[in-house]
Amino acid sequence: MHAVRAELPVDLDLTAAWRRLRDLSAPHLYVPGLTGAAFTGPQRVGVGTRRRVRATRLLTLDETVTEWREAAGLTIRLHRGDRGPPPPFRTFLFEYGLVDRGGRTWLVNRARYSLRPVPWGARLDRALLRPLIARLLRDITLAQKIHYETGQRVTAAGLRAWKRGKRPSRASKGS
Repeated sequence: MHAVRAELPVDLDLTAAWRRLRDLSAPHLYVPGLTGAAFTGPQRVGVGTRRRVRATRLLTLDETVTEWREAAGLTIRLHRGDRGPPPPFRTFLFEYGLVDRGGRTWLVNRARYSLRPVPWGARLDRALLRPLIARLLRDITLAQKIHYETGQRVTAAGLRAWKRGKRPSRASKGS
């Protein structure tokens, strides 16, 4: 299993950060590229909660909560119904975590994945997948921080501005 990690401090106490994190209806407000999210069952919190996220009209993924750590984090399995995640992945788990370090709350996120047997799989991972996943994870973690601190939807333009050290008031707002 391969793993990539991203961490950032967030200017919220642990209780407030957990309130944001446990709201599973909101990933499209901070995950770059997502255009929507909807629950696919009656459950809204805890292990077994399922939702479908949409990145484009053509790309939708199912997400199922496989681990729930009250006030500390959760793990989501990405899949396409019963078929698992898109190729080349055999498994793909996304872990959202919160940690108190000396009175300061940190977002500690991790992507864990395994690959299907493919030619040049290790090279593909080192050269393309791992750097891509690391960049996406850093972007998700930064956008999560921005959303948690401002309550606003984070757009691609807003995220780019934050990365350049600017904190736009209008660019990070969205519908």
